[in-house]
Amino acid sequence: MRVKLHSLRKFLWIALLLSAAFAAWAWFRPYAWNPAPAARCKVVGVQVTQDQSFFWVEAHLRVNPGMTHDLEKPVSLVAAGRLLEPADTTFGSTNGQGTTDIWLKFWLQREDTAGPLTLNINDGKLSIKANEGIPPQSKYYISNHW
Repeated sequence: MRVKLHSLRKFLWIALLLSAAFAAWAWFRPYAWNPAPAARCKVVGVQVTQDQSFFWVEAHLRVNPGMTHDLEKPVSLVAAGRLLEPADTTFGSTNGQGTTDIWLKFWLQREDTAGPLTLNINDGKLSIKANEGIPPQSKYYISNHW
């Protein structure tokens, strides 16, 4: 019986270590690999909320350290071949450092969410959604594969 108990204990330790490694990888992985440096931002996460037959898509961006967001350049979301302007924009800062976070909210039709979504900001493009398919009713995404 002692041999079986020792093997079980060893198996549980290995399973615990693998679970912790997966949790760390899921927590620290970027939203999208290789964001365009010209965008001067990276996507932190995206909140999708269904409103009747439409969707609110709110992207949370973090401005890269040492960079600034150019307020004079237009921001748009490319969805199903259409350019959409944000319905709402919120800026955040930390301890007087200037703009460190940007939240952009877009109002999309159901068919707009079926394909990839690309955000045009500053002089670059950021992938908001890379997959095909309509998202579930309401969810917060930490990866562009939804």
